[in-house]
Amino acid sequence: MTKPKVSVVVPIYGVEKYLRQCVDSILAQTLTNIEIILVNDGSPDKCPQIVDEYAKKDKRIVAIHQPNGGYGRAVNHGFELATGEYIAILESDDWVEPTMYEKLYTNAKTNDSDVVKCSFYKYNSLAKKRRRINYKWKTSYMDLFDAPTGGFVLCDFPQIVMFHSSVWAGIYRADFIRKNKIQMIEANKTMYQDFPFMCEVMSRAKRISVVKEYLVHYRMEEDQNSSTKSLGPKSAKVIQMASRCIDGINILKNNGVLDIVKEEIYFHAWTTNIGFFNQIVWSSKIAYFEELYRLFMPLQKDNTFKFRYFKHDQIKSVYYIIDNDFINAANNRWHFSIKNIRRFLLSFHNPCFLPSENNRWHLTLLGVQIGYQFYNRPALFRIGK
Repeated sequence: MTKPKVSVVVPIYGVEKYLRQCVDSILAQTLTNIEIILVNDGSPDKCPQIVDEYAKKDKRIVAIHQPNGGYGRAVNHGFELATGEYIAILESDDWVEPTMYEKLYTNAKTNDSDVVKCSFYKYNSLAKKRRRINYKWKTSYMDLFDAPTGGFVLCDFPQIVMFHSSVWAGIYRADFIRKNKIQMIEANKTMYQDFPFMCEVMSRAKRISVVKEYLVHYRMEEDQNSSTKSLGPKSAKVIQMASRCIDGINILKNNGVLDIVKEEIYFHAWTTNIGFFNQIVWSSKIAYFEELYRLFMPLQKDNTFKFRYFKHDQIKSVYYIIDNDFINAANNRWHFSIKNIRRFLLSFHNPCFLPSENNRWHLTLLGVQIGYQFYNRPALFRIGK
């Protein structure tokens, strides 16, 4: 039997509603010489039956059933069984464009790359129909399309670590993964394992390349079980984001490349965490702050760090953290202004027209907030979810 060009590992848990669309998108690939490893991680719904159903239909599908061990264990099990030249990860509630793996594989062979990345769409089927529900992932500070054409190494384009970790938007040379013993963190109930995985991959790759197209549809909906999509302001699990950032930065340090990407990786860590820190309820905010202090403390005595990508207010917020100033860090975003005074006294916010924030309204009256999500508004008391 011919060796598969790409093995696609799909970790599966609690996605009965979306799994068929995911698997169908892989089966529809223009690159037909692929292996599809469906890892049922003890899913309590009908996912196990769906996995077996697809395995009977197509010989390229490998059905794996294991006790629930978490996302990391499911991915690593898939890696162990993969026989392809390259390995891909695809989350089971997402789906891909028909040409994705052909384009990534062709690029990998052309540039002799250990890692090939592409960009992605964000998708929310629950958004208002009159608004776009499928839109391109971009940030104000870095676009993956800024990467060099052809193959490159990390020092040529350190900004790549500023981009969303998106480990599922790419392929990895299987020999490269195994030689460097690269794995996902396996502890159950651990989240955001993609950040340290990304740091390990990018710091060890001898050749990186980018397909400058949007080829993955990344689902962002409220009824999902995966990663940060289900996290709200009351979830203490979000603190793990800071912990995984610490893990990732330690990986970069141990691999001898932290000085190359220091400006970029700390900015990524800040943008990843600051929104969740601002939203999280006060009962968990101190614990989150303590983890942020551990994360940014190395900058305290680092005179070489220039805050290259930070704006003035952002620099100030980092200094509140490294100075261990919880009060100012927790209240930094609510600077004194006429606009914020008005918001504090009386304001109504209804972002339901935004694709990722359906029905997240709230009302603020004299500092008391009622509603479903409380970011971007100052208040003393909050009532709701």
